[in-house]
Amino acid sequence: MTAAAVMLAGCGAGGTEAKLKELGKDEKATIKVVSTTDERMFSQQYGQLFSVKYPNIDIQYVSTQGVIKYGPDTDFNKEYEKFLDEQKPDVLILSMDLYERMADSGKLYDLEPVIRQDKFDLSGILPAVLDTIKSRSGGKLYGLAPSFNSQALFYNKSLFDKNGVPYPKDEMSWEELLDLARRFPTTGDDATRAYGFGLGNLDSLYRLVTMIGTTKGLNFVDPDSLTMTMKTDGWKQAAQLGLDAYKSKAVYRQNPNQQFRGGTMEDFYRQDPFIGGRVAMMISGTYYLDSLRQAKTALRDDMPQWDLVTVPVDAGNPGTTASLSVNQIFAVNAQSPNVRAAWEFVKYINDNEYARVTSKTPAFGSITSRASYLKDTEGRNIEAFYKIKGNSAAFNKAMANIPPAFIGQLYGIAEAEFKEALEGRKTIDEALQAIQEKGQIELTKAKQAEEQKKKG
Repeated sequence: MTAAAVMLAGCGAGGTEAKLKELGKDEKATIKVVSTTDERMFSQQYGQLFSVKYPNIDIQYVSTQGVIKYGPDTDFNKEYEKFLDEQKPDVLILSMDLYERMADSGKLYDLEPVIRQDKFDLSGILPAVLDTIKSRSGGKLYGLAPSFNSQALFYNKSLFDKNGVPYPKDEMSWEELLDLARRFPTTGDDATRAYGFGLGNLDSLYRLVTMIGTTKGLNFVDPDSLTMTMKTDGWKQAAQLGLDAYKSKAVYRQNPNQQFRGGTMEDFYRQDPFIGGRVAMMISGTYYLDSLRQAKTALRDDMPQWDLVTVPVDAGNPGTTASLSVNQIFAVNAQSPNVRAAWEFVKYINDNEYARVTSKTPAFGSITSRASYLKDTEGRNIEAFYKIKGNSAAFNKAMANIPPAFIGQLYGIAEAEFKEALEGRKTIDEALQAIQEKGQIELTKAKQAEEQKKKG
């Protein structure tokens, strides 16, 4: 009813869509915005720019920092929704999970009518970003995201040229990627030689196997029955592919004794396996672009030439590969008494002007959602971050039923078992059987603990 009060009566017999009343030229308004960041960071990233263009709209900012107490039994989503009920904000900055929960419960304002009314330009926003948001809210648009995160395969062109190996291509399979990695020489000192492929600072047998498996559409747990599903032919093939790559010495493994322990900025960047020329290919996220820019400033002529292509895909099922994610969705509270002013804020943060001003200084490791500001000055293939049209919504929904505590437990179990297989003390079948059995025990315990917590 409150939201309806700001609407002009425009939905009559002709079926005309209701109009949202515009702010008068000198009309003042106040909106409350809530997020998980601190006020200083919010002001630098959003508030100051908005206030310059809309001086008549005053922003009151509230943060969950210091309010929601984190502990092993904290249900963050539940506590956050309780916080919102108390604060009654006009604008919400939401994670994907919270956005889905609030859209499902009717707590978010439907933006599509006012987008049409204001002729707000959605065409410049990447379809992959809009589709990702809509996939979590029944195909409708209750929020917008000015930026996104994703992954791509970075490759060191200098190393490829030096070793006469052809460059990687978009949408390779894992088999093609690892075959390419094996074309780099494996001779020489392990401390100084170049490797075909690396996983960055998150080097892990289990991580590589699960990356291959999820690309092929495999789940390690059935989300409906909550039973382990790793003792299958599909996971055996994924594990075989990953372990063979490690055995061939094509995959870089970081020595913990060789970690950076101090020195100049040049030393810091040279110890990075990719920048320092130890790794020819590496999967990393949009945040790594900033590291590469800073490294170029520090190293200048010593900086390798690089480019990027998409992450690997499964040729028969490319939709399972999409790594694009949205971490901050701007939405309007359906019960806000200041819907127009709140929409003006959301609209500005997602418009061309804001993208133009902020695209060169991305925040939180993300990059702008507006395609016209994604160009690389040196012609690199930035499209690799969003080219794949697949959608990760199904995978995220499947993961939502799995107790978070179990994920860490499974990592430890699987990493130890795959290490046994790598060193020849177990077959892959034996390792997968052990992961299946031990994992099921921990999964059942985690689910029982979760249900007990809900009862309590």
